[in-house]
Amino acid sequence: MTSAGDRRSAFSAVEATVDDTRRSINRFCARVFRTRGGKIGSGMGSVLEALWGYYSNDRLHRASQSEIELAWFPEHQYHDFACVKPNIEWNPATKRGELFRIEAKSMNEDADESKAHFDVLTDELDPFDTLVLLVWRWKSVDRWRVSPFVIDIFFGPAKPVARLRDELHKARGGSFVDRNSCPDACPPSQCAHHGEPLNKSGTRERTTEPTTRKGPNTSFAANFGGMLRMLKTNSNDARTALRAERQRCDVAHRYISFIHKHFPDEERNHYRAPEWRRLASILQLRTNGTPEQLQRNVRRSPDYPEALRTFS
Repeated sequence: MTSAGDRRSAFSAVEATVDDTRRSINRFCARVFRTRGGKIGSGMGSVLEALWGYYSNDRLHRASQSEIELAWFPEHQYHDFACVKPNIEWNPATKRGELFRIEAKSMNEDADESKAHFDVLTDELDPFDTLVLLVWRWKSVDRWRVSPFVIDIFFGPAKPVARLRDELHKARGGSFVDRNSCPDACPPSQCAHHGEPLNKSGTRERTTEPTTRKGPNTSFAANFGGMLRMLKTNSNDARTALRAERQRCDVAHRYISFIHKHFPDEERNHYRAPEWRRLASILQLRTNGTPEQLQRNVRRSPDYPEALRTFS
């Protein structure tokens, strides 16, 4: 039986490799994946996710004398990798030999709309399940050629990020199926739809949801869990929900800060102009200018993410 202490130690060991792994991926890509053009929507994100697993393993083997390693799931499912004990039988069905599971996602910083999707149900996640998110772009390596370049990596527990997503889903008017009132009238003890998200119009967000909640023009809405979209706050309720989760949960704060760092338009749109002026005042910065100018000034302060966390 794997103890919680063993799992925490394994999580910390993988986390410690993140920076070296990013640098190794970038060196490899600059040497091998040199190309002219550099297409957005090329599928390169999936390649980078796989490279993250391979290079993390390389670092683990060097750092921990092979006390742990990453295994790649052989069949299609939500998780990509499992952190396992080496030289012990690994059984994905029973989790024998596992310490924790990892899902890797990627987002191109220059894409208009990231395709990274995080729609696994919260109740399906183990407390040690981990989310890895690579933010990357095409970078020039010489006058004519570019290669994929991983700018930054988020590595953290998945369940708090899922809770943040769920709170914002509800704040936007969405809901989750309750087994005691399933739209398909399932017997509560047999309901397979409990916890499934429905959007504000009551349309299902995933193909596994109630068949009676298909949309008029599509089988499912597929808006739930977009890793950038799920942080959008176009209403006071959504703004309040995001700020409350950010204050309450360290992982939610880290995730919001990570996304807003690389997608500053999302951060700027979350706060109104008077709020940017108040933030500038709190940080003892100039309070005149447009929201774009105020945001640029605020972001120059190393303390600004903590200021945003406590801002209400």
